[in-house]
Amino acid sequence: MYHGDGLWGEASFDLFLRELPPDHGYAIAAGIEPAIDDVLAMRFGSEEVAWLQSLPMFRGASPHFFESLRNFRFAGTIRAVPEGTPVFPGQPIMTVTAPLPQVGLVETRLLQRVGHATAVATRASRICAAAHGRAIIDFAARRCADSRAAMDLARAAYIGGCAATTYGAAAARFGIPGWAVISESLAAAYGNELAAIAALRLHFPGHCHVNLPGMNITRGPRQLALMKDDVRTVRLVHANLAAASRQLRNELDRASMHRTRILGSGSLDEYQIASLVRAGAPLAMFGVGGALATAATDVRPSLSYRMAEITRGLEPMPVTGAGGAAWPGLKQIVRLPDRDLMCLEAEHLAHAYPDAIELLSTAISGGERVREAPGLDDIRRHCDVHLDALPVEVRHLRKPGAWRVQPSDALAELVVRG
Repeated sequence: MYHGDGLWGEASFDLFLRELPPDHGYAIAAGIEPAIDDVLAMRFGSEEVAWLQSLPMFRGASPHFFESLRNFRFAGTIRAVPEGTPVFPGQPIMTVTAPLPQVGLVETRLLQRVGHATAVATRASRICAAAHGRAIIDFAARRCADSRAAMDLARAAYIGGCAATTYGAAAARFGIPGWAVISESLAAAYGNELAAIAALRLHFPGHCHVNLPGMNITRGPRQLALMKDDVRTVRLVHANLAAASRQLRNELDRASMHRTRILGSGSLDEYQIASLVRAGAPLAMFGVGGALATAATDVRPSLSYRMAEITRGLEPMPVTGAGGAAWPGLKQIVRLPDRDLMCLEAEHLAHAYPDAIELLSTAISGGERVREAPGLDDIRRHCDVHLDALPVEVRHLRKPGAWRVQPSDALAELVVRG
């Protein structure tokens, strides 16, 4: 339609958080750098163009439209918050400015990559907060639909605070610490669990993380006692982890395995982990799979992609009302110690406040990257610092306090005029 009606001018769209899930005081923006890479790599192959040409609805389309797809290269600008930043409803996580026919083509990819990763990073941060310093291991890869989803999940979970992943491909690609317990297939191959553990101990000394043999709290530690100096971690799966972990701790200590840690797992989420920590369960770490894998469906932060500004003639016009972004115009988020100030980009209000941080910066200009993508550890540190800077009540797992987001006078006036 844009091609057919000659709407070639630029428009700006905000990708923003529409609302927070229940009991959430914040969301962690993630998936931004992979999404930017997707936009820059986006192409339409000859088979895809031919398929579109075969559809009845496109029979009247101009040949120039199909030629524009064959030659598609994103030519616009993307401004974004740093990945790992806590964000709140209405704030642009990304703003895409490009010719109108292009700006809509990237919508689905941005919503997919940023939406999924933001959900996982947010859930991971809550789970890690509930653990109060105990390590969270990402066990979610086997629950993902495919390898890319597992990659994105492991990356986002690490940004949100997970200490390691059991997905070796993600550990290799992103430099995330890898972690694993002995598998049931190894036990089957070696004939029994103890033989498999002995082989693990031989070939990987110092990395002997094992399931509790037979999941028997009394007999298992006795069977491991001969290897007590090498068994670093014992994984415990139990419906009552608090009581079972105390019993297991006693049995391990009785077998002189004082340095062996207990990893608790089994359908855990942030609320269950918080309860175990409050109960003083002697669990040094937790393995979490399902709660991370279902973050994008169970408690997904709701994202929208809406027009904030459009150029008509020579002048950019802010978009207000139905179909528009949460706030009109090109904006900046100024983070202050006690609130966020939403303002128009042209206002440059950060200079008026001490300790102010402008969150949105240009990542792509004219279809080219203008800032280097930060490393994953830098993103994780950024997340830690900015999350810790939020008031404790905003980070509560239940009934969190609200972070104040205040519009500037100029932005508020635009809304009133619209």
